[in-house]
Amino acid sequence: MEPDSTATVVGAVCTLVGVAIGAIGTFAAARAQLRGALAQADAALAQADTTYRAALDQAHAAQRAVHEQWRRERRRDAYAGFVTALDRFEELVSRPELLDDGAGTGAGPASGDGGPGAAAGGGPDAPGEAARAVKAAHAVVELEGPGRIAGLALTAQRHCLTAGDHARRLAPRAAALRLLGEATDGAPAERADPASPPALALAAHRALTQLREAAFHHDAGRADRAAFDAAHDRAAAALDACGLFTARQKRALLTDPTWDGALRLGAEHASAVDQLAESRAAFVAAARELLDTDAGEAGRGTG
Repeated sequence: MEPDSTATVVGAVCTLVGVAIGAIGTFAAARAQLRGALAQADAALAQADTTYRAALDQAHAAQRAVHEQWRRERRRDAYAGFVTALDRFEELVSRPELLDDGAGTGAGPASGDGGPGAAAGGGPDAPGEAARAVKAAHAVVELEGPGRIAGLALTAQRHCLTAGDHARRLAPRAAALRLLGEATDGAPAERADPASPPALALAAHRALTQLREAAFHHDAGRADRAAFDAAHDRAAAALDACGLFTARQKRALLTDPTWDGALRLGAEHASAVDQLAESRAAFVAAARELLDTDAGEAGRGTG
């Protein structure tokens, strides 16, 4: 082969090798750039995903906070309604002497409008209405929960029923004594018209005192049955004459002349009212603790 031809071939080969090396370098550079672009794209996608998830979590947290606040307000309203119903019921049963007000015969204070019983909203139907209000409020507490609070509300409702039962049983005698006290308050003992209402009320009071003494003497064996029956008849006639009392109130005064049953029922009534107050306090304390806890959790959820 001629030297010129050899030189030409060698030059061509060198040129091709140079081109190949240049192409390989260009390809490597392009591949490196592509990898960088892909890495940047992955980083951008990761950042976008992180931002999206953070925004989503924040939206969920805000939604939960709104829901918790709504539920807390619902529970607070339910608890407040129940406590209000308890307070109304306790107010009624704590004054059994007012529960028969307005049920008199028309001749005494029981028949007047605007008396103490009317001002307090008493009357024979008032405890039943208040008990129904407590029951309705308790049903709302049961729906709102939680179970521990509903259980405390049920305990308070049961104490309501017990206190109401004692108050209704005590009401006729307590109301009769209140009416008698109002009628004799400030009444002159001497030189009064025997037919005047204050005088008749005083006569009824004395007759009841004599009946009580006769009952004690009879129970102790110091008087016979005839003496007790005579005192009972005089007391019944005096109660009829003064015209202050209903038949149920007169029966309550005459059937327990020694007051033993009344005193026992009064003690049971006082105990039932105390238990009602204690169960109310326990419910309020637990409800306040729950609402404060819910409020704290809601604040942390939005923080």
